[in-house]
Amino acid sequence: MTTPVLLVSTGTRWVGTARFPGALARAGFEVALLGPRGSLAEKSRHVHKIGHLPDQASAAQWVFAFAAMVKAVAPAIVLPCDDMAFRLLATLHTDPPAGMQPALHAELARLIADSLGDPGYYLTSVDKLLLPPAAAALGVRVPAFTTVGSAAEAEPFVAEHGWPLIVKRSFSTAGSGVAICDDRRALDAACAEFLAPATGDPAVVRAPRVLLQAAIDGARMYHCTLAWRGEVRVGWTAEVLVAHTPPMGTAAVSRQFHFPAMREEVARLARGFGMHGIFGCEFMVEKGTGLPWLLEINRRVSPGFHRGAAFNVDLAAGLLAALENRPSVSRARLDDGEEHSAVNFPQEWLRDPGSRYLRERPVDVPWDDPDLIEAFLAMRHDR
Repeated sequence: MTTPVLLVSTGTRWVGTARFPGALARAGFEVALLGPRGSLAEKSRHVHKIGHLPDQASAAQWVFAFAAMVKAVAPAIVLPCDDMAFRLLATLHTDPPAGMQPALHAELARLIADSLGDPGYYLTSVDKLLLPPAAAALGVRVPAFTTVGSAAEAEPFVAEHGWPLIVKRSFSTAGSGVAICDDRRALDAACAEFLAPATGDPAVVRAPRVLLQAAIDGARMYHCTLAWRGEVRVGWTAEVLVAHTPPMGTAAVSRQFHFPAMREEVARLARGFGMHGIFGCEFMVEKGTGLPWLLEINRRVSPGFHRGAAFNVDLAAGLLAALENRPSVSRARLDDGEEHSAVNFPQEWLRDPGSRYLRERPVDVPWDDPDLIEAFLAMRHDR
């Protein structure tokens, strides 16, 4: 008997959403998907049930489509697959739409909390303005930061920390809403853009401000994580060797290894924010010191999360074991000194079809999912 899991998405071209159903199915889940029509993920043969959102769905329409899908699937757990999906779930937990029956809202809120953990920290963990002080209070290293409501307010921070500086909007996805500024002209442009009123985002309710961060000179890395009731169960560190869209895009080529100092930071975050389920934490690892500095938390399925099965540190297998309250068949982490590499498909092929990595290293192609491969190949013609 398989365990039902519901993936919820608001995007059509998320590679991570399309790759993770295979990992879930192989672990023993029956995979359902709620998303917009025509998404990459619905091409996967590992998705057994699909619910489509209305075109240009409003937040209220999304909520009622989600409620209908939950009734049809009865999932044991819900996995958000993009940042907007996570924020919609977070908002639904505390703010039901007009007309929703209290009993239905209570059922959905319970499922969301069982899937994501402590609701009190949902937005704190992903809002780029709220995360740094909250993480620092947990003892996690964060770059020097402040918030400003105008470029003029940034002058004291610029004087203290110099260039470059990082400017961030409260919420962003895959590098959008983040700017690396090397001078005042770039800072002025980023502040003008990011301080403009955001529309269509149910989580943006505060007065507009942006985050300024001092830049850390180092390498960008992620910790791919399964936590359960605030405790890290399974995970590994991935270093971005080649970015699909530099400098801040998803990894096209990466390496996977065990990084104890980063795992300790993630454990503090998971425990402090009561995080539950599958998520990723992004760090900058400083040159010279080797210390990891937290940049952000992505409370969603991300590209590369399916990779764990290849080296028996399997997020999906660990998730099923946690749901069934038994030991996982997968390892909790990579061994000290153990290292793997991944040429991610289709990211590296889309970046450079003539890439030497495609010729010289194994490429992570989903050969068992031919319709999904065809959908990936079509992405090049859509660019």
